[in-house]
Amino acid sequence: MKKNYLLLFLITIISLPSATAQKQKQVENEYAAYFTLPRESLYLHLNKTSYFTGEEIWFKGYACDQKNQLSSKATTNINVGVYDAQGNQIKKALFEAKDGVLQGNFTIDSTFTAGRYYVKAATNWMKNFKEDNAFIQKIEIITDQSIKEKKVTKEASFDFQFLPEGGHIVANTTSNIGFKVIDDHGKGVSASGIVYDEQKKQVASFESNTLGMGKFLLQPKKDTQYIAEITLENGTIITKELPKATSKGISLILQSLSEGQIILDFSTNEETLQNNPFKVYKVLIHQNGKLKTAALKFDSTKKAVRIPKSELFKGVNTITVFDDKQHPILERLFFNEKAIKQANIKVSKLNTINDSILLSVKELKLGKNANVSISILPETTESYNPTHNILSNFYLKPHVKGFVENPQYYFHKMDRKKKYELDILLLTQGWSRYDWKDIFNSKPNALHPFENGITISGRVNKPASGVKRIFLHTTKNHNGKFIDLDENQKFTLTGLFLEEEEEVRFSYINTKGTFKKPSMYLRFLVTDKEDKISEVYLNETKNITTTAADFSIPKDFLSEKVEALDAVVLEAENSRLAYEDPFMESPEVTDITEQDYYNHYNVVQFLLFNGFDASQAGGAVTIRHRSTRRGIPKVFFNNRLIRDPEMRILYNLSLANIERIVVDRFSYIPINGGHANGIIKIYTREEPLFKHGANDIVYLSTKTTKAFTTGKEYYAPNYSSYLNPIFKKYGTISWIPTLELNTEKPTSFKIYDTYTKNVTLFIEGISENGDLISERKTIQVR
Repeated sequence: MKKNYLLLFLITIISLPSATAQKQKQVENEYAAYFTLPRESLYLHLNKTSYFTGEEIWFKGYACDQKNQLSSKATTNINVGVYDAQGNQIKKALFEAKDGVLQGNFTIDSTFTAGRYYVKAATNWMKNFKEDNAFIQKIEIITDQSIKEKKVTKEASFDFQFLPEGGHIVANTTSNIGFKVIDDHGKGVSASGIVYDEQKKQVASFESNTLGMGKFLLQPKKDTQYIAEITLENGTIITKELPKATSKGISLILQSLSEGQIILDFSTNEETLQNNPFKVYKVLIHQNGKLKTAALKFDSTKKAVRIPKSELFKGVNTITVFDDKQHPILERLFFNEKAIKQANIKVSKLNTINDSILLSVKELKLGKNANVSISILPETTESYNPTHNILSNFYLKPHVKGFVENPQYYFHKMDRKKKYELDILLLTQGWSRYDWKDIFNSKPNALHPFENGITISGRVNKPASGVKRIFLHTTKNHNGKFIDLDENQKFTLTGLFLEEEEEVRFSYINTKGTFKKPSMYLRFLVTDKEDKISEVYLNETKNITTTAADFSIPKDFLSEKVEALDAVVLEAENSRLAYEDPFMESPEVTDITEQDYYNHYNVVQFLLFNGFDASQAGGAVTIRHRSTRRGIPKVFFNNRLIRDPEMRILYNLSLANIERIVVDRFSYIPINGGHANGIIKIYTREEPLFKHGANDIVYLSTKTTKAFTTGKEYYAPNYSSYLNPIFKKYGTISWIPTLELNTEKPTSFKIYDTYTKNVTLFIEGISENGDLISERKTIQVR
């Protein structure tokens, strides 16, 4: 029968329908409601996946908004942890994401034994969804003690599955039957086979790819049982019954024969047509809350629909067909590469400088600036085996369910062959990760908010009354500021980025306007509950073998001196020597005394009598040079630039609360693309101006119980020899967590010279408009 081709125009659903169309549009409404809340995904680029004791797990994190396919900036709090083989949490830390990226590290210390571990990254917001979008990567720890695992010899077992396209085999239609075969380690096994009917007549044959997947066409008859005889790559022959064909229904064959369009070949049978000749089906094409829809009606048993790829979404599209009762009857995943740009990275060696090698890198194709991370390893490395690269993690993982063997394979140098194999993978996936029962009945709720920083809730207990506001002294990441209290002397502070071991200090102001130490109740709030790797994930990955599991290293291979490379913080004898600034040519330093307080009382009066036109009114402060030609000076409060144009923090600020003021009226400094004439630096007191006792201090100080971890600067492990074969397989050369690529010129960076002839750069990243970058480049450096 001649095919009836129809060019299908898709209607994009961008708003809720009118009341009269509410029943007709029920599926669209339910789907849109399920994806009302934005969803974020995380990807960690690890510098490698096999580590020695004494090394660091270095990582760069990328957050992505699934719907918009751009960097996600909604969450800043990223929890990253290390978990043992049973999924128990070993280490966990809080890292700050800025503009959708983060970086950090974990030390592999002596508490780690040899074996399998996991690195997991997640956010609080992810807890709102049934679909787990946490990032998990299995790693191996190698020590000088070999892993003593009992090797159990057992007969190999295989799992063979027939997976019809769309989910069903329909009698008397042309059906596309996908299949896959895996061994007991979860890896695909090459296979070929023949399909026989009940009379032992051959009706089809098939052959898999190297990943154990393939497809074949079949025209099944009603009430007929088909059996396949399958030959595996080791010569084993097994038989498997195909699922029986249903008597009524629709089958689908998706074809992507050109770069510009796909064809959906729908077919049904006479029994289905006679049962309801006027039945209208609904075709939904959807992705992460975005939805396009069209009606489908059969005039004969076949309907071929052409869809331009420009009408589809970038990445994985889910095609679902509903009957006239709003029931999903078939589903197919399809990857649309049309709008996906493949990066083209060029890496060159520029020079050798002392113990370093200077490289340059440039992206030649995307035409946008990009932020990337680079792991540099020996060309012969066996230590870099991530499950996902950034493309498979963001384009594929959110849409498929269950374990996928080597998903990054499909996205590394994607060509026609890999596009075909990716389509077979999606065909064999059947129904997508999102269950329509959940879409109709279990909408997610925003019970777990986006977390941005740490929250402090508190109450001033003493003085018991009369305190209207308190002062939070400057922290590493925040300017000092006054906080208003409610009638019960309570307050809540949000969005604080406090670092480990950092102190927070609070003061109240007495009736004389001076800082005093309060008695307070403080509570630090941030999600850091201990968790586990899910049993589902552990079961899916437990049998996946790794090359490092039975490997041990010599005791002297990695020097213990590596620990001496930890960051060392040197404290100056006088931390107030902040006026030793290269921009301050002739600073005038005033250490505030009681006489200064009696002469000027507050900061504004002090500046007024020290060369500036300073005034205050209505809660705002103005500071200018007396000569209008000189402009406006820049004012720093505890070494942090005051960005508030009204400088409200200085309003009525008593000089009794100030320890030192440094003024340089004549320095000319560049700031944020402009310039400023003059610098004023103001420092608050740690001890009261008017002392009544030896231990009298003006603030309450406490260390935060919840804090962000700041990653170390990368250092090279101290290997005993770069010529050792162990280094060439499992050593690391360099790690560049953040490298900005611009469109105008190459970006250069240094790597350690390990006397390795060829090195491989594993590059992951994202451009400013959301294009993903994943490249491997091997170059000769010696």
